[in-house]
Amino acid sequence: MWAISSVGERFPHTEEATGSIPVSPTIPPFFIERHRSSLRFFPTRSAINPPGAWLCVLWLGLLTACGPTPAPRLDPMLPPSASDLELLGASRLCDAKESVVKHWQGLRYEQVPWGSGEQLQRSAQSGQADHDRFYFFNDEQRLVGAVFRYNNGLSLKPYPVLKQTLSELRPSSTFYIDPTQLLSQEGARSAVLYRTGDYTSTTQYLVLESEGDPTLLVASMAIDPYEQLLSSYHETFLPDLNRSRSATPGESSPETDSSDDFPGLQQFARGEAALFGSCGTAQPKIAVDAYRRSIQLGLKDEARVAEAHHRLGLALRDQDQLADAQRELEQALSLRPNSPVIISNLGRVLDEQRQTSRAIELFKRALVLAPNYPEARFNLAQSLEQIDTRRAIEEYETYVALVQGIPKEAKRIRFVLERVKRLKGE
Repeated sequence: MWAISSVGERFPHTEEATGSIPVSPTIPPFFIERHRSSLRFFPTRSAINPPGAWLCVLWLGLLTACGPTPAPRLDPMLPPSASDLELLGASRLCDAKESVVKHWQGLRYEQVPWGSGEQLQRSAQSGQADHDRFYFFNDEQRLVGAVFRYNNGLSLKPYPVLKQTLSELRPSSTFYIDPTQLLSQEGARSAVLYRTGDYTSTTQYLVLESEGDPTLLVASMAIDPYEQLLSSYHETFLPDLNRSRSATPGESSPETDSSDDFPGLQQFARGEAALFGSCGTAQPKIAVDAYRRSIQLGLKDEARVAEAHHRLGLALRDQDQLADAQRELEQALSLRPNSPVIISNLGRVLDEQRQTSRAIELFKRALVLAPNYPEARFNLAQSLEQIDTRRAIEEYETYVALVQGIPKEAKRIRFVLERVKRLKGE
């Protein structure tokens, strides 16, 4: 889970990643982005062929899909994820490579480079189910993702729990297969990509839809920052799948995963995992190294470059390198001058360097852009305590109103209420 410190949001969300979804500061930005299509937030919570039929063409028409509304779950922020199909066996995401490999005694596997990390591949072997397994390790030799390719397709009839879960999820992408069959008597069949997971990881299932007997083609698991690099529908894992571009509006083609900025994207993912503690503990030193390498290696998307500088600034701040953090945040702001999150975080770094007047102006600027951004309210209130007590109290009270009912904010709400009492002299 994601932690909130008593002095501010350690891991800020980004306004672009949240859209119309109700945002809690405890929800990581890439969790919302990855699971947007399958989340069904209350009250409006939204969340291949048999052997020989691997070669197919994806039609550009997106199928509409509606699923039954699932029963309320213990955590309404999470999509359904129960499964009786074991993927990783005794291993878990974030396990050390040596821990994973020790469970493979007597099994053959191949080691190949994967950018700055490593890929281990176990092809289908005698005594194993007829599927190939790909395991991906980062620079620190931690398991960050795995892909399971079912060469002949896997009937889901023996897996009723997983079938029920998929029926409760909204498809992330749905495609017609072989559009030349649309007007035939049988009609075209469809392949569906489902996404689910928890606060730190994403599981994908690529399923060939057929009445009563869906067939699993590929499954994948990854900690969230690496999810886009290890998509189930990447051509590496379905080499005979022919497509020109994604059938989902607004999504890039899967082939872009192999673009020439992959090394930079891989390091960016490494930085995200380290900064946000995807494997349990935040590691700002690794994050600093990863974001710097990401910037040096190059990223095509200017927004991603800005975010790399932004995240680098946060990691440097966590190591008390405030002057360096300020420089990185200013660089990020020069690329994205209207981001209230970057503006507010720059204000915090300036405030920690006792540049209070500049910090207050930045917090106010962030609130002009995003009046309901609670982190900026909290930061502004703290900076105003010694300057304008009445205004500080007002900002604290506004902050409490914005985050009331968010469980992870409970500790900071108590802190704020105590501060307000002291400022009022009660």
